[in-house]
Amino acid sequence: MVAVPLPNYSADAGLEQRRLQVAQRKAQRQKRSLELLQGSLSAKRVERQAPWLAGLHRVADGGLMATGVAALALAGLTLHWQGNWGSDYRELQASQELEHRVLESSSALEQHHLLRARQPGALVATRSEDLVFVPSPPSAKNAISFLHAPLQFNLIASGY
Repeated sequence: MVAVPLPNYSADAGLEQRRLQVAQRKAQRQKRSLELLQGSLSAKRVERQAPWLAGLHRVADGGLMATGVAALALAGLTLHWQGNWGSDYRELQASQELEHRVLESSSALEQHHLLRARQPGALVATRSEDLVFVPSPPSAKNAISFLHAPLQFNLIASGY
């Protein structure tokens, strides 16, 4: 058999009473600290005692809020400008790379032409009879007016 101790009601009641007292003291301390803060920093009390000081507090609060909003706006603008600068810099690097490729290509073409020029039979002498005249393309203004001209339909001859 196992011996089970009987519950001691007086000890449990004393423990519960002790816990209740600790909780009450804690609540009183918290209430006192809130009363102290509310009593000393109350806006209504300050406004009653020194209206000019309350106005000064409002101005300071407004200034702090405006400073915070301005700081957030400037941070947003800075991030936006940094993003734009980064994309512009990438485009600049791409254009410099393309320029470098064009220079390499033109250099390769020049080298090829110079090598062919050193071989006497590789190049053909140019004569005016060998030249072909290619008319220049129409200007953009003429091309646009041609596109906007109405279509002219001719009657199709009968038979086919």
